[in-house]
Amino acid sequence: MNNDLFSQVKNLSLELRSLIRQGVKEGVEERIQKRNELMREWFSQVSDLIDLTNEQQVFLEDLLKEEQELLEQLKAEQKQVGSQQQGQKNVKKYLM
Repeated sequence: MNNDLFSQVKNLSLELRSLIRQGVKEGVEERIQKRNELMREWFSQVSDLIDLTNEQQVFLEDLLKEEQELLEQLKAEQKQVGSQQQGQKNVKKYLM
């Protein structure tokens, strides 16, 4: 995101506030229009960043869910293998 753009919006807003408090009318309307254009551009960038972040969040949540499911499957398989190995040990004990 463009910090310079935000600085321009901030500085123009501060300038406008000062001019309005002083009662200056000349050039204020043009500055307001310029500031509003910059604000629209800045908010557009912020919105794009938020959308991208949401897209990334959804992707990461889905990835995490899939990994958790795979981990559960792996645990189940390990448990099954462990049970089979224990059963084989018990069979060997009885055969000896």
